[in-house]
Amino acid sequence: MAIIGTIPRRCVNLPPGSLATLLGCVVRGRVQDGPAVEAFYEKFRGWLDAPHVFGAATGRSAFQLALEALDLPKGSEIIFPVVTFPVMPVVAQNLGYVPVFCEVDPETYNAGPEHVEPHITDKTAGVLATHLFGAPAPIAELAELCKERGLKLMEDCAHACGVRVDGKQVGTFGDIGVFSFAQGKNMPCMGGGAIAVADDDVAERARKILETAPIDSGGSLAKEGLSVWIKWLVTRPLVFGLTAYQALKLKLMLGKDLMDSAVGNELIAKYQKSEPKTKRLANLQAAIGLRQLDHIDAFNAGGRENATVLTEGLEGVARVRIPPASGDHIYVYYPLGVDASERDALRHHLLRRGVDTKCTDMADCSMLDAFRDEDAEQSDRSPAEAALLEICTYPALSKRKMRKVAKAIREWAAS
Repeated sequence: MAIIGTIPRRCVNLPPGSLATLLGCVVRGRVQDGPAVEAFYEKFRGWLDAPHVFGAATGRSAFQLALEALDLPKGSEIIFPVVTFPVMPVVAQNLGYVPVFCEVDPETYNAGPEHVEPHITDKTAGVLATHLFGAPAPIAELAELCKERGLKLMEDCAHACGVRVDGKQVGTFGDIGVFSFAQGKNMPCMGGGAIAVADDDVAERARKILETAPIDSGGSLAKEGLSVWIKWLVTRPLVFGLTAYQALKLKLMLGKDLMDSAVGNELIAKYQKSEPKTKRLANLQAAIGLRQLDHIDAFNAGGRENATVLTEGLEGVARVRIPPASGDHIYVYYPLGVDASERDALRHHLLRRGVDTKCTDMADCSMLDAFRDEDAEQSDRSPAEAALLEICTYPALSKRKMRKVAKAIREWAAS
């Protein structure tokens, strides 16, 4: 495939004017503090139709803020989907809670009431619903279950900013919705995260926590912002083909790691030993967020259209499993299912044809050292994430390129 036809594993999504906003915040000395934070709270709150919104330095920090604001009894249990971003249950552990994992739907990887309810005990205080890959969990039904059982419902919306179920935004069905604005998400703000809060008392606790919370240094924030902008530039398809793709081809030829980030046990090792600390959202992050809110709905619609083209091109193809079609799905990540023993072969086949893909950061937490039951019989099965390959369907890519991806997968499946 020609250089101009290459497809990155992720096209970092920054709105027009992001570099000017970054430089403006640096020049005016408003990287850390400034008026954009409250303006972003108001605009994000209105877009979500949520009573209260607060920001944090990262998605992880936002989840910690959510747990601190809910003030659940220490030692109580929180039910997580077994397939999730493993840092989340580590945050709960660090704050003195006990993660309990429930099974998930084998097609969506989301948990519903039928998965959660068998794990509810007199020690259960909360449930975290994860809208994985941009597909909403059965959130209305989970909200009803939690209300009946007197449990707090949190929503992990890191993959689902802008997902609506019957017109209502995810993140507003439960007690707290948690959002991430990291570079790999659909609404990156050069870092940052947020929570949407329903209850006034919980909101007041969150406000007081943030009053004394630290903020990252202006230098580190500006450096991170510039790094994200450079990654935006490098993940433009043409630039990617001239730069990172060439490095990936060389790494593949030499049998080296394909620029993969830490996952699983390696990922959570540093978080297990860290001291929990909530940090505030920076003015720079909020300023980018204000720009993002003008574009995110159109971005999500474009990603959904590309995913539809890819799905149509893969219907009936043997050896792969496509995500179930849903009008609510925004496909922040397109999770292609494949036998765990064949995942790398497919990934290498696609890379040789100009299509870079990503192994998921999600993990089957029941198989990680931090959560493994030492008394339970150990399974020799492959972890769920080993059967997933993420494909970019962001609107920076054309529908023609989506058809090329489907064609390359069909070629591999038929080989």
